Amino acid sequence: MNLAGLLRDNAARLPDKVAVDAPEGLHTYAAVWARTQALMQWLQAQGVQPGQRVAGALRDTTDHLLLHFAVAGLGAVWVPLDHRWSAAEKAAAIAAFAASHVIAVDPPAQWPVTDVGFAVGSAVGSAVGSAVSSVMGSAMTAAGVEVPLAAGDDAPWLISLSSGSTGRPKGALVTHTQMHERFISQWATLGFSAADRFALVSPLCFGAGRSFGMAFLAVGGTVVLRPPPLSPEQLVEAINTSASTAVFLVPTLMRRLLALPGEERLFPGLRRLLVSGEPFFPSEVAQFRARLSENLIGYYASSEGGGISVLQPAEFLTHPDSVGRASHGVELELVDEEGCVVAVGETGLVRYRGPGCARDFLDENGQPAASDAAGWFMPGDLGTCDANGYLRLVGRAKDMILRAGVNVYPAEVERVLREHAAVADVGVVGEPSASHGEQVVAFVALQSAAGGGGLSGSAGVGEDSLACSAEQLLAHCRERLASYKVPARIVFLSALPKAGMGKTDKKALRALLATVS
Repeated sequence: MNLAGLLRDNAARLPDKVAVDAPEGLHTYAAVWARTQALMQWLQAQGVQPGQRVAGALRDTTDHLLLHFAVAGLGAVWVPLDHRWSAAEKAAAIAAFAASHVIAVDPPAQWPVTDVGFAVGSAVGSAVGSAVSSVMGSAMTAAGVEVPLAAGDDAPWLISLSSGSTGRPKGALVTHTQMHERFISQWATLGFSAADRFALVSPLCFGAGRSFGMAFLAVGGTVVLRPPPLSPEQLVEAINTSASTAVFLVPTLMRRLLALPGEERLFPGLRRLLVSGEPFFPSEVAQFRARLSENLIGYYASSEGGGISVLQPAEFLTHPDSVGRASHGVELELVDEEGCVVAVGETGLVRYRGPGCARDFLDENGQPAASDAAGWFMPGDLGTCDANGYLRLVGRAKDMILRAGVNVYPAEVERVLREHAAVADVGVVGEPSASHGEQVVAFVALQSAAGGGGLSGSAGVGEDSLACSAEQLLAHCRERLASYKVPARIVFLSALPKAGMGKTDKKALRALLATVS
């Protein structure tokens, strides 16, 4: 099974159905398959061979989405890069993951070969939108000569990148079969179908944008491509005017939507509003349901293994502090540091396995990394699980604060601070302490006096922020937390630094500790 075969089969089955609704127009399944074939021919003309790695640093376009299928169709391996990275960051990833071909928007005149240590073979160079346009509609395509699909199955087609401990990305080798299994899990547990119109508003270089975009084309649905960044107003208009029925959003963006004027529900036509990417808090659920959509669905996932657990819409009312139960086909456990399963209700490290979970990994230098012989993957999160299988995350293992020998989980402190009406955003980290080993520090962005979040700027408290002192927030914590969990200090920022997909950048917060008092 080759992933490109799923798109080919839908073109034969649904030739006149709209596959992609993009800013430049509507594309039927017949048209997107013809375009994918042209992309495959173009890649072949650049010398791309089965097994070679093709790095892409592209904007979010229809061609970018279809390139995933084109690369898969040829049996090559896709290495997704963020086009916003610096030239040096791109070059380092190209070198580490041994990409022999590069497709990039606005590439430098010459890749810094002396820095990466090898010549980038057959670099494609210019943007797909211009370079491929000369191929579209050419005699080669018009002749109707279809490029045969390479063998797929257990061959890798993607190096899925995630953050490495050094700040450089590491990768998981995802096969055709494993990606297909992730699609199946999404269809089974998220309820997405060919009848849906999915608003793709996330970058395609990230796992969520790539996976959901491909999954909808694989099932025969319609992808409504609306490239980010979008303002809250633009996002509402894009989803509603396109009659989208499903979308994936991160809580950071959802909180900005809450600040829009009015009281009407913003997305009355959504059948599924998928929430993932970072923790959300029980106190926010009622606001999200009332202002955005009742059809919230929580999705806990990783780039290495796809979906881990799902919280269905009705379960937001009964288990708002949970990330749900194991996804379709997933086996989920909590274990201690020795790998022994912990008792129900006890905190442990999350591990899971399933048919969509990668088995082979690469470190920051592109070298094979250790993997579990039994197929378990540990995303680095700590959690508890109740008798009915509902998983509750308490924080990242690397973020846990050890204060005077007692574990403090940042997510718990963040949840309490989030409940304060003046708080728009919060991030909690540990700081070295001579007396306690570590102490708790909370970085807080305040709501604006106009009702919106304090989510712009980088430092200091804006003049339009709601009046709230550090002592008031500490008193709020003392009423709700054990004394050892109460922050030693509160640091106000106009906005918290964000990493990919809107997650709070804890590494950046730790770096700020030395500069704030």
